[in-house]
Amino acid sequence: MKKLFTSFTFFLFFAAISNNAAAQRMFDALPETAKFLPSAVEGLFNLNPGTAVDVKFTQGFHVTGVVKSNKKVYDNLQTIVIESSNYKANLFISKTMDQDNKIKYVGRMLGRGFQDGIELNMDNAGNNIIKKINLKEMIVE
Repeated sequence: MKKLFTSFTFFLFFAAISNNAAAQRMFDALPETAKFLPSAVEGLFNLNPGTAVDVKFTQGFHVTGVVKSNKKVYDNLQTIVIESSNYKANLFISKTMDQDNKIKYVGRMLGRGFQDGIELNMDNAGNNIIKKINLKEMIVE
């Protein structure tokens, strides 16, 4: 009986630790949505892996880090991956071009063990926006 109690106690202890780690949030200080200018990211797609970057999306949100990958998959699709040094996360940004040669930037910033992230997209008015996302709401267990 004592072994069962000890095992159960350890199980509760580790469950509490893992639940606490999963509940960490990285972007609480940011607003739910914010606009950013295309000029903040358009130069990134000319950089080589290993290049240090400092991307200033808004007054209160910038990402510093190193370019890990920059690949042009198709003529109308290029993706860059930045390993952030000021957040424990990777930033993925893709540049797409439609038939009218209109450029659109989409992406996400996600970190292992965090329940929130950032999504880059375009709103209905055509503005480039950053939007906080809750990963727990996106993943079905």
